[in-house]
Amino acid sequence: MAQSWRSSLYPEHWTPGYKDAQGSFLHDFSYAGYWRGEKEIPSTPPGSVYNVVTQYGADAGGNADSTAAIQNAINAAGAAGGGVVYLPAGTYRVRPQGTSSSALWIKTNNVVLRGAGKTATFLYNDAPNMREKSVIRVAPDRSADWLTPVSAPTPIRGDVNPLATVIPVGSVSGYAANDFIVLHADATDGFIAEHGMSGKWNAATVKGPAFCRKITAIDAAANTLTVDIPIRYPLKTRDKARIYKTGEMLSEVGIEQLSIGMKQHPGSSWGDLDYKKPGTAAYDVHASKAIGFSNVKNGWIDRVDSFKPSSNASDVHLLSHGIVLYQSRTVTVQNTHMQKPQYRGEGGNGYLYLMQGEDNLVRHAAATLGRHSFTFQYMWTSGNVIYDSTSNKPRLATDFHMYLSMANLLDNMTMNGDFIEAVYRPYGTVEHGWTTSQSVVWNTNGVAYAPGQSAIVKSRQFGRGYVIGTRGAAGKVEYEVPSADRSAPQDVVEGVGMGADLTPQSLYMDQKRIRNGGATVVTYAPIPGRVEAEQYSAMSGIQTENAKDAGGGLNVGWIEAGDWMDYAVNVAAAGTYKVELRVASQADTGSLQLRIGDTAVSTIAVPNTGGWQEWQTVSGEATLGAGRNTLRVYAAGAGFNLNWLQFTEQQPANEQPPAQQPPAQQPVTQQPPANLLKNPGFETGNLEGWTEWHGASGLACKADADKPRTGGYKLTHWLAGAYQQLTSQSLAVPNGVYTVSVWARSGGGQKALHLYAKNYGAAEVQAVIGSQPVADYAKYAIDNVRVTNGRIEIGVWSDANAGNWAAFDDFELIRY
Repeated sequence: MAQSWRSSLYPEHWTPGYKDAQGSFLHDFSYAGYWRGEKEIPSTPPGSVYNVVTQYGADAGGNADSTAAIQNAINAAGAAGGGVVYLPAGTYRVRPQGTSSSALWIKTNNVVLRGAGKTATFLYNDAPNMREKSVIRVAPDRSADWLTPVSAPTPIRGDVNPLATVIPVGSVSGYAANDFIVLHADATDGFIAEHGMSGKWNAATVKGPAFCRKITAIDAAANTLTVDIPIRYPLKTRDKARIYKTGEMLSEVGIEQLSIGMKQHPGSSWGDLDYKKPGTAAYDVHASKAIGFSNVKNGWIDRVDSFKPSSNASDVHLLSHGIVLYQSRTVTVQNTHMQKPQYRGEGGNGYLYLMQGEDNLVRHAAATLGRHSFTFQYMWTSGNVIYDSTSNKPRLATDFHMYLSMANLLDNMTMNGDFIEAVYRPYGTVEHGWTTSQSVVWNTNGVAYAPGQSAIVKSRQFGRGYVIGTRGAAGKVEYEVPSADRSAPQDVVEGVGMGADLTPQSLYMDQKRIRNGGATVVTYAPIPGRVEAEQYSAMSGIQTENAKDAGGGLNVGWIEAGDWMDYAVNVAAAGTYKVELRVASQADTGSLQLRIGDTAVSTIAVPNTGGWQEWQTVSGEATLGAGRNTLRVYAAGAGFNLNWLQFTEQQPANEQPPAQQPPAQQPVTQQPPANLLKNPGFETGNLEGWTEWHGASGLACKADADKPRTGGYKLTHWLAGAYQQLTSQSLAVPNGVYTVSVWARSGGGQKALHLYAKNYGAAEVQAVIGSQPVADYAKYAIDNVRVTNGRIEIGVWSDANAGNWAAFDDFELIRY
């Protein structure tokens, strides 16, 4: 292994405020996330449970509109002082009602909207005219705008520099410990000139820097206030620096364990500027959101994905934005995947994660095929951290977008067909200009450059910026400052191509450790969910390396018998879980045990996959108790690499809700519905249970072991010449509402490729996979299939050109 190294700005005994001889320094980003990263998201929030189906009449079959029923449950929880609004497994149809700006609105503290899992609970917004509206809005019902005082402003009586927490003020009268305040300075002519933006910026648009903080101490004799998080940028008396109170933000609110999809707009006119033109489809969907948080503190979004509704003819999940955090602070977004907006035009559309607040944390997130995957905007956007997250092939870069969003951190990003851009942007009616200063890009993993690009990071920030460590196949950095460029001095860049040996691997996690008094910071991985192999809390005998698997990142290797890794996990509910392991090996000696304490809860053999970077998914089962624990991955047999572990709930235990809940408000524990198909993953190694039909060119389907999604086998359609192939099952089933799904990938090029359901008492319905390549397995589903004649036929159909191929695995037919 290569020798480890450290940044010159982050020595071994770094403390906040450390600067080099040139005055360069790294901000302390450890305050990001729920309760400044000091508390875990609550697994059992206080209050009763409000079941939207059994208590409020919501339709989990997705046929009737459930907006009012779910909103009534949200309102009831809010009126009671908080609680969990529970959406059992199923599909719920919602849309904004009347002139409302959202389908659902959480507007009181302590309300949590919780599904049964992001592969079980689906929130389907069936209104395509969503201009500037949200599916879920989380915001107080009275203004809490950070730039609108509700108290007379108090002047700051001296310039305040970055890193300060003690603020000298004209008077402490009217303020108390635990008050939230905003520290604000105007974008005066002097401020604008200082940034070289005279004639381009104006005070009305760019506003000036603002920081939302909590008072932790008051010194009446000295007239100073101590705040909970350091200031990120200078606040000057020249710019009328001041403090004031604002309206009360929302707190302790969350959305978790569900997926959100939006009905595709059927209209036309999707040009970049068509969002300005009434009557166009682009105008109708402009700036719509799956989730919008506004003026929230200490909230969360956990295990929430987007999905493709079966009604959508194209592979569309959303209309425009995914998750937007506006004027919100200390919010955590984790274990999420937003993807495939229909509109990616100008004016702010197709942004999958939009940061417009402070000290928020996005971790273990993925963004796919947006306009921008991750974006920062405005002078009140600082201290945010995006950690261990992945961007897949957006139209434009992950970027700092406009108006000096200072001092943010991108930490351990995986960039697949994307790059990080922190440069001057000469766009906009009021020019975007300098987009950031003092931001840090730490240990970036470049899987592939974006088309036409030769750098994974481009950084020319105002003042100083920092790029520390890159790794992977695409690791170059563009940062040189041309002689006429106003971004001089040049940003600090270290360790290009050397990120795999950077110490520490994560700046955010290490700064949390330091602020925690040197103790190791324990982050509990949620189960159900994915655990990355390299994110162990302790280990014996193993090493990490760059993974050549989909998504890149690191894998664990050099595993010998008796080696182990420990993981801190938080199991949502006791029960039996499906365990999927992403493994690679060129031996057949591998065996892995999962242990809780001294008890082995699962043993899974690792096959010879054909090489140390030839990845396959194998599966087994494990019975786990609820709550926090240490899960040990123990090598019972040597010779394999491990990329990740995925846990999916199969048989939740019937646990009783808290005793204080009235019986009428207790959620009904639901067992996952059974898959009615025979041999759904082809693990017999053949087509047992299936029927095939092929055209004149000959048989073009088989069960084979070439890169299945799970288990050892999958179904493949392929022939050297043009072909037509159908593979299907016809079953007798009880009348009712069903979901049909399959995981598929394809080389593309087919005339037709789809999943279908027919002969169930109504017209054939399809989930189109289409003619475009699908590089990684994606799920295609047909929801709300109502069987009325006691039978159903499901299958996949290929009408293909010579050499076209498609792979299918894990079919499901489930009655709800």
